[in-house]
Amino acid sequence: MSSTTLKVPPAAAASAPEAIARPILTVLVLLSLAMFAQATTAFSVVGSFAAIGREWHLSTTQSALLLTAFGATFAISAPLLQMLVGHLVRRTQILTGLGILAGGALLFAAAPNFATLLLARVLMGLGAGLIGPVLSALGSSIVKPQQQGAALAIVIMGLSIASVVGVPLCAEISLLVGPRLLFVALAGLIAATAALIVLFVKDTVPGQKVSPAQVGALLSRGPTISALSVIFLFAAGVFATYGMLTPFMRDVYAASPATISFALLVYGAAGLIGNLFVRRAASRYSAVTLLRAAMLGIVAVFAALLMLPVSMTILLAVLVAWPFISDIVWPSQQRRIVELEPAMRGIALAFTVSFMFSGIAAGSWIGGVVYSRFGFAPLLAVSIGLVLAALGALAISVRAAARTAAAN
Repeated sequence: MSSTTLKVPPAAAASAPEAIARPILTVLVLLSLAMFAQATTAFSVVGSFAAIGREWHLSTTQSALLLTAFGATFAISAPLLQMLVGHLVRRTQILTGLGILAGGALLFAAAPNFATLLLARVLMGLGAGLIGPVLSALGSSIVKPQQQGAALAIVIMGLSIASVVGVPLCAEISLLVGPRLLFVALAGLIAATAALIVLFVKDTVPGQKVSPAQVGALLSRGPTISALSVIFLFAAGVFATYGMLTPFMRDVYAASPATISFALLVYGAAGLIGNLFVRRAASRYSAVTLLRAAMLGIVAVFAALLMLPVSMTILLAVLVAWPFISDIVWPSQQRRIVELEPAMRGIALAFTVSFMFSGIAAGSWIGGVVYSRFGFAPLLAVSIGLVLAALGALAISVRAAARTAAAN
């Protein structure tokens, strides 16, 4: 593999505008690998939930807080870091973020107590907050406008593969060798990813310098702030239940550790297929159409879990449909934000992942509290309510965008 430049070859663009040129595709794959390393580290707590609880003698609520701490830190740091260092070369931002992420993983592995675990997760959240927006911004900026949906889906594919391979593998490794060695292995994965980016991504383009005034203007635009609310509410709804996936499979479905690992693998594989689907669907359907259909699908999935009999067969069927549908939402949401804010895509995508991880943090906390106090059915009802609220926010955003377009 040769060093890659970040320019779309004119000939390739003219002859086949729908196809992404091979040098650009190489960069997108490496950005997807960085997304995989970040997402696997972020969601490693889900796969190793039980092992972490045993190793550090944590309650269910404390273990859920480790996911919340990461999400909350990510949410706060992503836009702030873009204002502070967003003007730096994007490859530099990615490599710095990967270094911080690896340091947090190593601290987690050495942690003597719960307080240190929380600190480690905060550190990981800071690293991810620097990486996340830049991966999507870089991926969408190196392709033609009509290729942005497919490019973002490739980058986000790392998130899907993390579900397929990363989360189930975290579950297996934590059971076999313990959670401490798991986080050492994650640090090694992050370091290897950084080395590949150093070798093969030759980005020298500065990021986007953003002032507080520009941020204020962006957040004051009705179509944009309501669109950001969509991903917050959707992520909260999904992760309220997803964060409790291991506990409720154990408690409600009497699943063994091996069955739980298999179920997580099924979940991840279906998500990967959903990501491949959205790469093709993005060229045929608008982001709004895909978002509407996917969120209605998630409501149907949670309603099925709520109303159908408790059965492992039914659960596995749901774990196929759920991630397939969810993985249509993530790239479609980013695509819509880029369409709403093309000139401010860096900070707009930073706020997208910020709102997303705010939703993850809020949903994880809500899920831990609701499941611990009230049980499985109320948890599903809360998730359904939050996703329906996300659909409402999408409707508000679409109407606001139409009014803005008519006024202009």
